[in-house]
Amino acid sequence: MLLATRHAIYSAAAVSTEETATFMLFPSWNKKRTTNPYASLCRKYPHMCKFLGTIPSNQLQYAKVPFWNNIQIPLSKHSWEFQVIAIWNTKCRICLNAHNKDWLKELAKEIPEAKWEI
Repeated sequence: MLLATRHAIYSAAAVSTEETATFMLFPSWNKKRTTNPYASLCRKYPHMCKFLGTIPSNQLQYAKVPFWNNIQIPLSKHSWEFQVIAIWNTKCRICLNAHNKDWLKELAKEIPEAKWEI
């Protein structure tokens, strides 16, 4: 996750002539005080990384997966939340807002389980 975050930040910084954005879902084990390296990296670059919202652990569900020989292995209940993070450059933010000022509200409608920071 750290390498993916680092790559997204470098991509947004290196490509100054094009709109660049990466949206990621990252687990958050410690709620708002996440000290994971990728979260620390996001906080280090606040002009490029934005925590958009959180999907609470009680709203996360596993997809139904077909099992071998009809033997279903129960998966343990997760206790973490997921953070929705955008890593983008300024040109992308300007472009998103120019084309659709309500893009974040529309994204929030698509993922109603999340608590959004709109």
